[in-house]
Amino acid sequence: MAGSQGRSLGRESRETVELPHSGFEGLRFIDSHLHLADYDDSGQPLAFAAASRGLLVTAGTGAKNSARGAALSKQHPTLVRSFVGVHPSEAGKEGSPSWLEDMLPAAAGLGEIGLDPKYSEVASGSAQMKLLRFQLGFAEKAGKPVQVHSRGAERECLDVLGTYKLKAVLLHWFQGEETLGEANGLGYYASFGPALLISKKLKRMAKVWGRDRVLVESDGPVGFAALGGAGGPWLVPSVVFELSRLLGSPFEEAADAIVENSLSFLG
Repeated sequence: MAGSQGRSLGRESRETVELPHSGFEGLRFIDSHLHLADYDDSGQPLAFAAASRGLLVTAGTGAKNSARGAALSKQHPTLVRSFVGVHPSEAGKEGSPSWLEDMLPAAAGLGEIGLDPKYSEVASGSAQMKLLRFQLGFAEKAGKPVQVHSRGAERECLDVLGTYKLKAVLLHWFQGEETLGEANGLGYYASFGPALLISKKLKRMAKVWGRDRVLVESDGPVGFAALGGAGGPWLVPSVVFELSRLLGSPFEEAADAIVENSLSFLG
């Protein structure tokens, strides 16, 4: 697996190992954010992960699919890690998700949580803000990393995240170019997905993000119209290739470094 000395988008490629991989040995990619429980057939992404020496980090958006993701992680411990949480779109529907207290200790982290004005108000005192603070309190207490959705509310998310002592923060599909310097300076991780292949804005952001905090994701089963509707973890190697091009590193070195970054985030 990635060595303890660390990589900075460069170093020798790791040895080839026989499948199925054991633990983190021989990992070639980590899809840091997808929703495995939302697939009609989770067998397809699981088979791809096994065949390509990958690890899938599935995020929850509510009680039901958080529990399903946790079950998949238990069933496939070398292929899946689960995050549990309540998405901002569900604010006001689940109340205070006290079930997190029981589920979080066995999970890899808390997510997908955050703010998004597309769904409802995000100001102080809003249902979304109360939900986010409730969940961040659990993450702080449990010492777990968090995956944050911040679309359209990057400023608000950064403000509230700074009031908690969190183990690690991943800004999932972060698009706040105007707050990039601040988020980067705070040591937060950022995950880039298939949109990187077509978005000039995301390409600019990827080039200047701290190289030891760049991750990749698919956000599967979300599809991308500009890519012919394609989506899923099978696009992650293409994202890694584009990152390697943007950062001026050979593909193997970039792949190794991104895996190590992901393991560092996961702790």
